[in-house]
Amino acid sequence: MTVLGIDPGLALTGFGIISKDKDKLEVIEYGVIKTSVKKIIPDRLKELNEGLSKVIISNQIDHVAVEKIFFNTNLKTVVIVSEARGVILFTLSSFNKKVFEYTPLEVKKAIFGSGRATKEEIIVSVTNILNLEKETKSDDVADALAIALCHIYSISYLEKVDVCTD
Repeated sequence: MTVLGIDPGLALTGFGIISKDKDKLEVIEYGVIKTSVKKIIPDRLKELNEGLSKVIISNQIDHVAVEKIFFNTNLKTVVIVSEARGVILFTLSSFNKKVFEYTPLEVKKAIFGSGRATKEEIIVSVTNILNLEKETKSDDVADALAIALCHIYSISYLEKVDVCTD
């Protein structure tokens, strides 16, 4: 199973692709899709669509996990991230990809064991779990890899429960 994890954003959208074969995890690719701050929002959303399309086309992806939006104060940020997330969901749909969604709390609990994990704790945990040679400096990439891992853990758990109930 190969999972694409996505941390939505307009300026930077983090992505991480992890393959799971039995109990072995392998990082296939990770990075950010960056849009130009000098362009108007519709053009930036188009850049996001094109960047994500390239990632999907160049990889064999079985599942996609996307972080749900969780904001409580800044309405402007919520709107911008919602627009980016809408483009992401549209792009995934146009490639017939089934989308699984997780809240930041669910991701933190799955990766760190606590919903109160800091960004640095998530980066360290993701680095250790995936045996990365060096820590990623990008919160967006670490979050995307964490989202993919959260989905892998969720699917693995459901498969085990299904085996137990057969």
